[in-house]
Amino acid sequence: MIEDVTILIPAYQPDDKLVALVARLRAAFAHVVVVDDGSTEGRAVFDAIRAQVDAVLVHAVNRGKGAALKTGFAWIRANQSGAKGVVTADADGQHTVADITRVAEAVAEHPGGLVLGVRRFNGHVPFRSRFGNYWTMGFFWLITGLAVKDTQTGLRGIPRDLLDRVANLPGDRYEYEMRMLVDARLHPQKPRQIPIETVYLDGNKSSHFRPLRDTILTQKALLGARFGRAKQ
Repeated sequence: MIEDVTILIPAYQPDDKLVALVARLRAAFAHVVVVDDGSTEGRAVFDAIRAQVDAVLVHAVNRGKGAALKTGFAWIRANQSGAKGVVTADADGQHTVADITRVAEAVAEHPGGLVLGVRRFNGHVPFRSRFGNYWTMGFFWLITGLAVKDTQTGLRGIPRDLLDRVANLPGDRYEYEMRMLVDARLHPQKPRQIPIETVYLDGNKSSHFRPLRDTILTQKALLGARFGRAKQ
């Protein structure tokens, strides 16, 4: 049982996959926090998991994944001073508990940088996911000089020493995660990348990522964070 790393799950319109994930996580982790990002469907899911998690934090309206993560970070900073770090995981069951555990264990060993669970993108991977990652990976390296194998991963470990910094980066939606990666070039240590299983359920239908709009937002965030007024 891991007691000094908190699992943070942002959720929007969840289904029973979140219930199953939380049940598996509680066998391995003492602390799990879920953020309901203004869901109008799947409300019963939050009721089903409420007794199993430290907190279900609620946005009255949908504000975006970045905002949900920041809400979770703020709660953890205020209520769990003993946590060595936070691991963010997606609500759709595409991160295995074994991989979440490996990222959590690495957080304590890597206090000066992010820990990223990076997918191999082998096997049956939806084209939009494979193409989007390869394109963004190359562009990201060109702009930042960091070779990150999976820029779209939601499985990330943030050590306690970096939590305040990460929590104050701009962005409320998917672009926030890109800003987090760009900011990593300024951390004491480069991101540690841990290969994880590539899991896509039902052709990734549960993803709320909108390829055109959100890709534009993330690329703008990449350029803005690198050359604009990114936090230094």
